[in-house]
Amino acid sequence: MSCCGVFLMSCDTPAAPRPRRPFTLTGRMVAAMLVLFFGVIVSVNATIMTVALRTMPGVETRSAYEASQHFNEEIARQHARDARGWSAAATLARQGEGAALGVTLTDRLGQPLSGFTATARLRHPATAARDHDLVLSESRPGRYEARFDQIEAGSWIFELQARRGEEVVFVSRSRITLPEK
Repeated sequence: MSCCGVFLMSCDTPAAPRPRRPFTLTGRMVAAMLVLFFGVIVSVNATIMTVALRTMPGVETRSAYEASQHFNEEIARQHARDARGWSAAATLARQGEGAALGVTLTDRLGQPLSGFTATARLRHPATAARDHDLVLSESRPGRYEARFDQIEAGSWIFELQARRGEEVVFVSRSRITLPEK
């Protein structure tokens, strides 16, 4: 304290800054940056490819050769269906967590077609793991129905087969959409 009642503080001057070395880019630094850059690129690509293959493996049929052996039968069945004039109208409606599938089979005159054993498959466009196979029961003449406990919303490939005994007499494939809840 000074005689006037003022506190005096010593003022130290800061030390002079040390001179900085100029930045030099060395070969080791460039090599490390290249390895790090390409390491990030490779790891991101591997992650994206793994996720893509898990969600859509790209395999539509197990054996293309075996599927081709039945191609002419399928074409003949479609021509027979077209000659008969039969048609199918399908609806897929949400019911809680699940859904109800309804199919109406009619002939050329709009009359109901009954007495068939009807099966359906809802195929997910991206992966076979989400496919649903169903046996439809005839609720009234020409009306076949099935219920799902759980099904995801979205677009589905609907495949219908109607059999009379062991003979497949009607095949239909179309797109059907299940709305969100």
